Amino acid sequence: MKHLPKHLQPRWRYLAVELRGPPGAEFGRSTFQREVWFAAQNLVGDAGSAEADLSVLRFEFSDGSGHAVVRVRRGEVSRGRAVLACIADVDGDDLGLRVRGTSGTVRACVEDHLGGLAG
Repeated sequence: MKHLPKHLQPRWRYLAVELRGPPGAEFGRSTFQREVWFAAQNLVGDAGSAEADLSVLRFEFSDGSGHAVVRVRRGEVSRGRAVLACIADVDGDDLGLRVRGTSGTVRACVEDHLGGLAG
């Protein structure tokens, strides 16, 4: 299968997200990804969710705190931030999210906004 030419490839932005929950809360990347998809579908519908194309790339969460890198299409960053703001709990545990910043590459996202924490 041939690759798309560079000018036709999708452009992405990466959101650095800080996660805070109650002490002892534990859940995984797939559970958080599912909550992101549900929030997107509930807020912007199927078409808007497909346009934003939110995906959790990096994730670390243990003992009630952590961080994630969420990929969103360029031009849909504000929609992606709104979707993340709608997530109130994961697996019955309350969750607070804070978007620390937006970058054009995963590396810059981790280094600039998460202080190089995500490995």
